[in-house]
Amino acid sequence: MLTQLQRIVQQVNSAGSLDQAVAWLVGAICELMNTEVCSIYLADADAGLLQLVATQGLTLPPGTVCTLSYQEGLVGLVASKEEPINLADAQHHPAFKLIEELNEEVFQSFLGVPIIFRRRVLGVLTIQQRDARIFDSEEEACLVTLANQLAPALANVEERTRLLRAQTGWKRSAMGQAGAPGIGMGTCLVKIPSLTFEDLAEVTEADQALELKRFDDAVGSTQKTLRDLAKRLDLPSQTQGIFELYVQLLAPASLGDPVRALIRKGLSAEWALKAVIDETVDKFSAMEDSYLRERATDLKDVGLRLLQALSASQLTKAQPEGDLILVADEVSATMIAEVPKEQLKGIVSRRGSGHSHAAILARALGIPAVLGVSSLPLSALPGRRIIIDGYTGRCFIDPEPALEREYQRLIQEEASISKDILESAKGPALTLDGQRIKLYINAGLSADTDVAAGQGADGVGLYRTEVPFMLANRFPGEEEQFRLYSHVLSRYPGLPVTLRTLDVGGDKPLPYLPIKEDNPFLGWRGIRITLDQPDIFLIQLKAMLRAHQQQGNLQILLPMISSISEVDEAIRLLRQAHFELCDSLGDFPLPQVGVMVEVPAALYLLPALAGRVQFVSVGSNDLTQYLLAVDRNNPRVADLFSPFHPAVVQALAQIQRQCGELGLPVSVCGELAGEVMGITLLLALGYRQLSMNASQVARAKHLLKRLSLGELDDLKAAILDSKDADELSWQLHQPLSSAGFGHWLRAGR
Repeated sequence: MLTQLQRIVQQVNSAGSLDQAVAWLVGAICELMNTEVCSIYLADADAGLLQLVATQGLTLPPGTVCTLSYQEGLVGLVASKEEPINLADAQHHPAFKLIEELNEEVFQSFLGVPIIFRRRVLGVLTIQQRDARIFDSEEEACLVTLANQLAPALANVEERTRLLRAQTGWKRSAMGQAGAPGIGMGTCLVKIPSLTFEDLAEVTEADQALELKRFDDAVGSTQKTLRDLAKRLDLPSQTQGIFELYVQLLAPASLGDPVRALIRKGLSAEWALKAVIDETVDKFSAMEDSYLRERATDLKDVGLRLLQALSASQLTKAQPEGDLILVADEVSATMIAEVPKEQLKGIVSRRGSGHSHAAILARALGIPAVLGVSSLPLSALPGRRIIIDGYTGRCFIDPEPALEREYQRLIQEEASISKDILESAKGPALTLDGQRIKLYINAGLSADTDVAAGQGADGVGLYRTEVPFMLANRFPGEEEQFRLYSHVLSRYPGLPVTLRTLDVGGDKPLPYLPIKEDNPFLGWRGIRITLDQPDIFLIQLKAMLRAHQQQGNLQILLPMISSISEVDEAIRLLRQAHFELCDSLGDFPLPQVGVMVEVPAALYLLPALAGRVQFVSVGSNDLTQYLLAVDRNNPRVADLFSPFHPAVVQALAQIQRQCGELGLPVSVCGELAGEVMGITLLLALGYRQLSMNASQVARAKHLLKRLSLGELDDLKAAILDSKDADELSWQLHQPLSSAGFGHWLRAGR
C-alpha cells in the first residue's frame, strides 16, 4: 500500500498541469481503493466555492461547470467541518444535495475527506459505491493518508497551473514574501542563466598551468565586470559596497585558493569551481540564520559569473523597452545592475528573503520586491504584464484594467509617502511627543556597514563576526580579524559598534571545524564552542580589543548565554586578553560587555547578570523559536512561528521590566525590531533601543515621528491581555491607522 501511495504522489508531482494531474488521479484512486467512483473538488476560498474538477464513475457533460458552496451538499460539509464523512446511505443525510447532471443517485455509500495544506482546505476527495455500506476503518485511513500525502503535491501543481490556464474563472496571481516596500507595474523581464554548473561535463585530467591561467584571467575579468556594474547603478558609494563584497568573494582566502588547489589536482577550472561553489553553497543554504542563508545566493551568483567568464558565454540580449519587472529563479544584485535604472520598476524572485542583497539593493533603489514566489513558471512569463505588491507579497499577472487603475492610483500615493520617508531620515529618531529612540543597524560584513554608513543610525547593534569565518577555508588570524574589526568600528566614529563573538556550530558549521549532531539547535554552538576552544576565543578577543584601543567605540556581545558560569568564564578570558595587550600597547579601558537573551533560561538570570554585564540585547528570532518550539524554516510548522504570540510578548515585557528595575540598558536586535507592527509593539512594551537592517532605519524614523509614546503606554495593558496573535495585531492596528499608516497595513498594500 505504501509503495502505491508513493507512486501516486510522485505521478502528481510530475504532472504538467492541474488538469492532467487530477484526471489521472481519480482513476488511480479507483484502482487503489477498488471503488466505483472517485471525484476531486478543488476550493476557491475567495469565492467560497468547491468545483468538481475530475471524476471517474460520475457523468460530467463536456462544458459543464459543477460548483458547490461550503454550505451545500456533503462535499461542502466535509470542507466546512474539515473532517471525513463516512455514510452508508448518503442520499438520506440532511446535507445531501442531488445534482442531476452527475447521475449519482444510484450510488449509496459515500466517503469524503478534506485535502488540507498548511491549515488551508485545498479541496475534497470523495469515493462512492452502489452498495449501502460504511467504508471500513482501513479504507477510511487509507483515503485520509492519501489526501494528506497529496496535499503539498496538489498545492504545487495548482499554483503552477493557475498562471498557465486560460479559463477566466481562475485568478492569475501568485503569493510570496514582501521583500521591499512599494508597488511596481511593467513587463516581465525574465532572466535565465545561459550556462549553469549542471551543464558541465567532469574533467579530471586537465593541463594545470593552462587551467590556472584561465581561472586567474576569469577572476580578473569578473572583478572588473562587478565594479563596472556597481558604477552603473549610480548609487552612493556606501551601497556599492555590496559589489565590493562580491569582489572579496573572489579573493584567495575565500573562493580563489580552494579552486586553485583542486585545479592542481588535475581538475578543469570549471569543474574545480563547481566543486567549491557546490560545497560552500550547501553549507550556507543549510543555516538557520536567514541573513547567513541568503549569502548562498551571493556565492552562486559569483560562481555563475566566473563560469560564464571561463566559457566566454556572456551573451548580450536586446533589452525590451518600457517599464520592466525583473523576474528570475534567484534575483541577484548583479542582475539588478544590468537593467537600466530608469526602466526597472520592481523585482520578483522565486527564491530568497528580505536579507538577500537583491532585497537590500531594491530598498536602496526605492523599488518594490516580492521574493519566495516558488510557484512562478518562468518560461510562461516573458513579455507578460505584471503588478507586484511589495507590502503584501502578491503578484498579479495579466491584471484586469480596473485592477491596474487602482494600483496606478496607489503608486501615485506611494510616491508622496516616499518623499516624507527620505525627509525623516535626515534627523534623529524622535516620537511625536519628542522622545528620543535609539536606532542601530544589524550587519555581518564590512560591506554591510559601508552600506549603512550615512543612513542616520546611532551605531551598530549587532555585527555577526562569524560571517568572515564562514567564507574562509581556515580560522582567520588575529591580524586579519583586527583589520576587519577596525574598519567596521571606523565607519561609526563616536558611536557604539557591538561585535558579537563567534556564533557558529550546529546549523552554521565551519568547513575546518566539522560538527555532526542530531539536534544542532540544542547542541554545541555559540558561546559553548568558544569557551571549549579558548585559543580561538582569545585570538578573536585580542583582535577586537586592538580595534577598540585604536577606535574606542567597541561593545562586545556574548551569544547563546544559558548560565552565569558561561559569562564569568568569558569575562575572565576577556580580561586575560586585555592584560596581555596592555603590556605591549599601554593601558586602555575595557569595552562594555553584554549578553544576548535568546535562550529562555536567560530570562531568569537577569538579576545575576546585572552585576556582570553592562547591557542586554534580545534576539527575538531565536527567543521566539525556543519559546514556541517551532523551527521557522520548516514549512510544516513555519506558520506557527509568531513573535506576536502572547507567550513571546509576555517574555519581552518581562525582560524590559526587569532590565528597567536593574538599570540595565536593553535593546532588541531580531527581525521584529525592523517591522512596522514590531516597532509599535516594542515601543508599547517600553523598549527604547532597536536594531534593524540598514534599509529599515529611514522608514522607522518616519513611523516614530507619528507615534506618541504616551498613547502607546496606555495600550500596554490591552496588549498584555491579548489571548492570541490576531487579537494583539488588531490592538496594534489602531494606533497605526490613527497615525496615518493604514496604507502600510490594509489588504492589497
